Amino acid sequence: MSNEASRSIDISALNEDSPFHRLLGLSVTRVTPGEVEVVMPYSDRLLANTTSPYVHGGAIATLIDVAGNFAVIAAIDRDIPTIDLRVDYLRPVRKGALRAVGRTVKVGRRLGIADVEVFDEDGQIVAIGRGLFSTV
Repeated sequence: MSNEASRSIDISALNEDSPFHRLLGLSVTRVTPGEVEVVMPYSDRLLANTTSPYVHGGAIATLIDVAGNFAVIAAIDRDIPTIDLRVDYLRPVRKGALRAVGRTVKVGRRLGIADVEVFDEDGQIVAIGRGLFSTV
């Protein structure tokens, strides 16, 4: 993990400290100032239903929220809450791990904005999102 050793907030440890993140199996695979990569492994427990199996949008939204939040944390080096989240689902995900790349757009004294792209195992983009975070 690049640059994480010099940071006062260990984003991987922050991730592992969350019972919800552990439940989803989230792992932080890359951290640079203002950018992170978070992976969510596939599990049948993430399916919306069994008759038309696809990953539930709530799981994808959570992945976007976490990646955006961690991107802003990587830029300002302190934990912060989410204020608002927008998600656009581009195609259904039926199998495989998901990889989210979160990048800060702007980080100010009161607010931070991060854009997130979510990719399937084939590298196709499956969702995009934007988060607004309090930096106060």
